[in-house]
Parts: sequence; C-alpha cells; structure tokens
Amino acid sequence: MTFEYKGGTYADWQIVRAYQTGDKYIQQVWYEVCRRQFRIGASGYGGLSDYDREDLFQDSFIILWEKMETRQLHLNGSCVFAVSKRGDNQVPDLLGYFMRIVKNKYLEMLRGGKYVLPVNETVTASDADIFDELYWDEDPEVEKDRIVSRCLLSLPKSCLEILTMFFYEKKSLEQILAERPENSSYDGLKSRKSKCMTNLKKRITESFAKAGLR
Repeated sequence: MTFEYKGGTYADWQIVRAYQTGDKYIQQVWYEVCRRQFRIGASGYGGLSDYDREDLFQDSFIILWEKMETRQLHLNGSCVFAVSKRGDNQVPDLLGYFMRIVKNKYLEMLRGGKYVLPVNETVTASDADIFDELYWDEDPEVEKDRIVSRCLLSLPKSCLEILTMFFYEKKSLEQILAERPENSSYDGLKSRKSKCMTNLKKRITESFAKAGLR
C-alpha cells in the first residue's frame, strides 16, 4: 500500500526499509502518520485517561518499531511479510497492521484488570490473541474500516484537520474556527467542511467499488 504525506508518496516497503537502514526522515514521517491514524482509529477506545492513551500509542509504536528493526517484519521485493509461529504472512497494509497492534495492546490493558470496559464494548475470543500472534484479518468490515482510514488520511491537510476536530474530537464549528485562524468566517468554515465531506465520500465510494465492497 502507499500513502501521501506532505506532498510525498510512500510505500509500505519504504517504511520497513527506513527502519532497517536508519533513514531518519522517513522514520519521522511514519511516526507522524501513525500518531494521526491513532487519534482517529482509537478514538472510541474507552476506559483510558489521556495519559493512558498516550502510553497505548507509544507502547504500540515501539512494538512495531522493534518488529521492523529485528526483521520480524521483513521485505521480499516490494512486499512486506510478518514472521510468526505459523510461517510468514504477507502484510498488505502496514498502517492497518499497526492499528491491529494498538487494538491488541488495548485489550491486553483491559484484561489486566486496571481499566473498565465501557458497557457497549465486548471482548471476543478472536480479540484475545496476543500481538505476537497477529494475523491479517480480511473480514469485509475490517477492510472497510481500513479503506475509510486510508481515504481520510489522503485528504488535503486542512480537510483532515477540520474533519478530525469535528467528528473525532467532537468540537463545534465555533471551536474549530477559534483554533484555525486561517478559516476567516463561520460560513466559510461550514462550506469547507461540507466540501471536505463530499470529497471524502467520493474517495470512499470509489475505493469500495475497486475493492468489490458496498
């Protein structure tokens, strides 16, 4: 898979190679992309304080970092593979792989008994797999979530910031306007958000169609 960041296009294999060769620039790009995706993908994880949530991100990122540096994630041509007890498995989406580590780490924290699981969440037997037995989940709903995340991250920076603040940080347009002086008026911000949503929906619809999803 590939993703765009600050005008550059990067492939998953470039990320893995960067951590094996010490390319600090691409390493920093990947860190920022993971942090941004974490804010979106883990926004619904309840029972954690802001401090605990930061620990969750850092611990998960370190796990991924160590897997790349120790060749538990390795390359075969331009494909990324994960080493496991059942043999090597191809990883078609490195960012999705990172978020699976986050999910497993979160469930591990809950199982430790220190945190309270919100009443609308459940832990299934499949969720209980520990992170070093991580396999790619091709369930259609998981793939849909992955596509939506990719489409969101591919939006222009201003759109990503506005939609993240509105939908994930639950901020009103008035609050967003106060934090984004580049948006000169309420009506202008409202129009921009609408255009961003139209753009996002178009990208998601096209991506779903390419993947054979509805």
